[in-house]
Amino acid sequence: MESVLSHMKSDQCKPDIITFNLLIDSYGKKQDFEKMEQVFESLLRSKEKPTLPTFNSMIVNYGKARLKDKAESVFKKMADMRYAPSFITYESLIMMYGICDCVSKARDIFDDMVESGKEVKVSTLNAVLSVYCMNGLHVEAHILLENARSIGVPPNSSTYKLLYRAYTKATMKDLVQKLLKHMDEDGIIPNKRFFVDALGASKSSGARSDSPIPPKGSSSPQNVAKTLEE
Repeated sequence: MESVLSHMKSDQCKPDIITFNLLIDSYGKKQDFEKMEQVFESLLRSKEKPTLPTFNSMIVNYGKARLKDKAESVFKKMADMRYAPSFITYESLIMMYGICDCVSKARDIFDDMVESGKEVKVSTLNAVLSVYCMNGLHVEAHILLENARSIGVPPNSSTYKLLYRAYTKATMKDLVQKLLKHMDEDGIIPNKRFFVDALGASKSSGARSDSPIPPKGSSSPQNVAKTLEE
């Protein structure tokens, strides 16, 4: 990776935007930000133009390293170059702020999207819910869930799996009960695959190994709450 650009130059082969983006993302994932920034500067000096994935990748990887100021500077650079953010850009910023313990800023981005009339995808809703849950704000997450449909972003099965996993990991029995009631009102019936997916992901992320999987035919709020108490 380190000598890709130099080899290409010596062979008189000009890197294209795909090459630049691959290098930027690779160095970013390794948290080798010095090299990532060098590649980005090379990109700016070339005849190629950055794309949204260029900026999104840098924001995500700076965020994972909790380098909030760096991520914000990339977003500013993007705005200065007159790039319009995509929903992936907004989701990247939301998750970055969540990782950096700036929950209110993450929520501000979501609220601004809603108020400005931008299309808000369920994946963006899920990003904010994830931010709340990763910061221990499960009640706030549930309030947003209850208001989601009224702001035009109806939850889907991924939303419910995300929250079921988070509530179970935090042993929030009352919220599990409310969540399953909410699912019932939406006409979503959780099956075995739902619980296996939700709790399987929970285990892989370090949740308790005894997280309750309701027995077949007993996925009601009462049964799940009872299982949590055992």
